[in-house]
Amino acid sequence: MRTSFWMVVLAAVLLPAAAAANPGSPAALVQGSALALPIVGVSTIAGPAADLGASLNLSTPRPALRAGAPAPIRYHPRGRYRERGSMMPTTTQVHAGFFSPTHNFDTGFDGGFRIGPQIDPNVQIGLAMDWYHSSQSNRESLGSITMPIGGASEELLLSRATADLLPMLAFVQVSGDENMSVIPYGGAGIGYEWLFVHGDDFVNQVSFDQTFGGFAWQVWGGVGIPLSGRTRVNGEVFYNGSEVGSDVDVFDPNLGPITVRDLVKMDGVGMRFGLSWGF
Repeated sequence: MRTSFWMVVLAAVLLPAAAAANPGSPAALVQGSALALPIVGVSTIAGPAADLGASLNLSTPRPALRAGAPAPIRYHPRGRYRERGSMMPTTTQVHAGFFSPTHNFDTGFDGGFRIGPQIDPNVQIGLAMDWYHSSQSNRESLGSITMPIGGASEELLLSRATADLLPMLAFVQVSGDENMSVIPYGGAGIGYEWLFVHGDDFVNQVSFDQTFGGFAWQVWGGVGIPLSGRTRVNGEVFYNGSEVGSDVDVFDPNLGPITVRDLVKMDGVGMRFGLSWGF
């Protein structure tokens, strides 16, 4: 009992002295009588905790950092993050016109499409495909015949042949700015093309079918008239260059069975008109 009494007295003497010597120490935060022992609890820290909470309130201005102090963590709102770039727009063109080969075949219908991404507002890459079709026949006139109403002519169909050319090209195209009233453009493509030839000889009662293939290239230039947005009407002139071939097994009286290669030139010019749009 005497020991407890002297402990109380010692605490009453030492705590005020420690508080005066070091105002920021826990002893200086003790509230109540000088003879009361410090009790850690809600009543003891309520006042300091409230002051501490107020000092940490994020809505109040922060004091300037001391030199050499670590920088605070900054949190950026979601809206400030850079958004992921959108995908490159794709432009599609469909067209129709005519193609006139320099050799072998007559002028015929030509139609096709081009499609690919705009890697730049003025540059497009992609895939192009066309279809050229020509038909020709050999006829012999047999004269005219009399009909109850009017007359008619008679012809003998000796032979008939069709040619279908399918170029498939990888291309690059450069065009003017979209805000122009008339947009010039030009392009070039390289790839492969197939030529399908079918013929019927009605005199000798024989038919002919052969498929040719080979390297091909095209160049074109034209203008586009904007309609709305990225939609426009196009007109262009193009040149197709190729020499397609086919291997054929034949029998030669002197050499016996041999393989020969038939070559067909498909050079020529044409015109195409169409519609292009982007999305």
